[in-house]
Amino acid sequence: MNYKIINRQVFEQAQVRSIADVPFTEEELQNGMKLAVSRADDTLALYLVDVDGQKKFEVRWDDSSELFSGWFSAWDNFTWCLNIVDGENK
Repeated sequence: MNYKIINRQVFEQAQVRSIADVPFTEEELQNGMKLAVSRADDTLALYLVDVDGQKKFEVRWDDSSELFSGWFSAWDNFTWCLNIVDGENK
């Protein structure tokens, strides 16, 4: 596996049902909840964030980020980025 799961409970919940009920700490409200991170590049990570009261997924890599409403589109983007990172390290 080329990524490490940081918050297994929320990571698995996001795949099968709504994440609207996931509670955030004050710090997570400010910075997001890290769900997974690339093993090869720790600047590439998948977060759950709160945007105006709505939970969304955010893929962050280096100085860029992209928001997604749904798990599958966020996961597709995260794995696409993982593949690029893996290609750079070979």
